Parts: sequence; C-alpha cells; structure tokens
Amino acid sequence: MKTLIISISLILASLTCKAQQILPLEKAIEYRDSDIEIPDGTYLKDINGLLNKYIGTWKGTYNNKNYTFIVTKIKKDFLDISKDKLLIRYLITATTGSILEDTRTLPDTNLLVIEGDYLSNDKKYYVLNYFGKNTTCGQSGEVFISTITSSGNKQMKLFLAPYQDLIDRSVCPTLATQILPTKSMILNKQ
Repeated sequence: MKTLIISISLILASLTCKAQQILPLEKAIEYRDSDIEIPDGTYLKDINGLLNKYIGTWKGTYNNKNYTFIVTKIKKDFLDISKDKLLIRYLITATTGSILEDTRTLPDTNLLVIEGDYLSNDKKYYVLNYFGKNTTCGQSGEVFISTITSSGNKQMKLFLAPYQDLIDRSVCPTLATQILPTKSMILNKQ
C-alpha cells in the first residue's frame, strides 16, 4: 500500500513539474533582436562564464569624482524565466571625500541598484539598466561595461548612455545632472 501511494505521489509530482530548458546567457540578445518570446521554463545561464570577468570591486576617477563599483552576479526569476545577470552597487565621492551617492547597502530589488540586461551581439559589452534618484528628469539610461583585454582583465571601461528622449519638459524644464560618466572611464580591479 505504501509503495502504491509513493508511486502515485511521484507520478503527480512529475506531471506538475515543468522541464527547465537551459540556454547560454548570450542567446538572450538573439531573442530580443528577433522579437521571439523566450519559452516559459527557460534558464538563461552564464554557462560559458562570460560575466565572471566583471565580478569584483572596481575603482576609478572621472570628472573630479571617485567611483567604486561593486559588481556581483545573481540568478533572477521573472515570470517563468530565470536569468543570470550582474548587479552593480556604487559609491561616488567628491575629491574632498564627501559622499555624493552610496548604494552599497541597498537590497537587490532596489531600483537604484544597476541591473544587468544583456550581452552585446559581439560579446564585447555587457549592458545594464540604470535608474538614478532623479529618473523623472533624465537620470537614467543604459550602462555599458567592457574589460580591457590587453590589461589581463584588470581594467574595465564604463559609460552611461542616458535616456533623455521621453522626458516631459512641463515637469522637468531642465535635465537632471548625471552622476555616472557619460564618456568612457577606466576602472581598475581591486
């Protein structure tokens, strides 16, 4: 009798479980570019370790500001799809040492934490979504990062391509000042 109950339980469990399809993370851009939906149950996994070179703490100076970026990798679930992605928390200080912005202790779900989106087709850049404190007036955009291969991946380039096309000028007559560099800056791995 116990064997029958266990067998029925296993059959029911297997019928309710969906099979998970694992695809390399770099396939995400193909789905995005072709407007084809990613099948439910898919896990876009960093099988080839393409994100690993970014993980760590990076420091640099740009426009009289000191930047520290802490890059981590997570698995994020959205609806019925899982995806490996990078998160970036940051500390920005003036050259005097005063703190201008600090997201280092924020939870993963906080909008101020820069969240990864996709690898470029040529896999040279990883693109992340950024939303600052003044998103309404244009403090947002895509952050592009890439490692400099001649330096043995000890350096990284980073820049922000701001979203400023859809700003309501009646709400924001002037654009917000960007706190992230809009021209490429070099960061050193710590």
